[in-house]
Amino acid sequence: ADGLGAAAPRARRGRRVTGSPRAALRRWAGAAWASVLVGYLVVVVRTGSTPLDVLAEIVRFLVEHPAGPVLYALLCVVRPLFLFSSSVLTIGAGHLYGPALGLVVVTIGQNAGALLAYGLGAWFGADLAGRALEHPRWRGVAARLRRHTFETVLTLRLLFTPYDAVNYTAGALRLRRREFVAGNVLGSIAGSLTFLLFGASIGDLSVLADGHWPTLDPWTLAGSATLLGVSLLVSRAVRRRAGARGDGP
Repeated sequence: ADGLGAAAPRARRGRRVTGSPRAALRRWAGAAWASVLVGYLVVVVRTGSTPLDVLAEIVRFLVEHPAGPVLYALLCVVRPLFLFSSSVLTIGAGHLYGPALGLVVVTIGQNAGALLAYGLGAWFGADLAGRALEHPRWRGVAARLRRHTFETVLTLRLLFTPYDAVNYTAGALRLRRREFVAGNVLGSIAGSLTFLLFGASIGDLSVLADGHWPTLDPWTLAGSATLLGVSLLVSRAVRRRAGARGDGP
């Protein structure tokens, strides 16, 4: 009995050292994700590929593929895992499918990818964020962001804040999920159309392989620039309204 009694504390101590199965799974998943990301970066560095080169290869593969829009949407979903530029993919969708179908493709794909990044941020970053938020000042900031998740995400999207930074941080801070999704969908429309129109204005991307820049359609490009200005004006109005209440993002 004494031996069993002594073994029990040792077993409990062992469990504390090794951690819970959930923590172990998080470590293994994080290591696998880091390996995939490092592998992708190594390939990019060794081949000397730029985001535009990668986009040109994607366009070349999907331009006549019968399931092109579906595959492109799936590419947008997994994009956050590789930290590839969401703007570049949106430009590519505009080039391939035009503003109308392109908006459908990126709205589905990019928002699903944003929710994936939110989930990853919550799973991997909640503990780190929790320790950082032990400081009273940051705890108050996080609480205010949670109370006004929709306005915060909407404003950040209209300001073209880096896409993945918003998604992962929102998850780590455990912002309200439904409001995050709503703010992300509505706030991304203007930005998506801006980049879609820019992509639609681009001529033949294959000339990049010869070291030349493709031609641009000036009218479509002007529409893209107009939407960019409108988006920034709307974001300013949202921030001003929130500031008037004294509780904005």
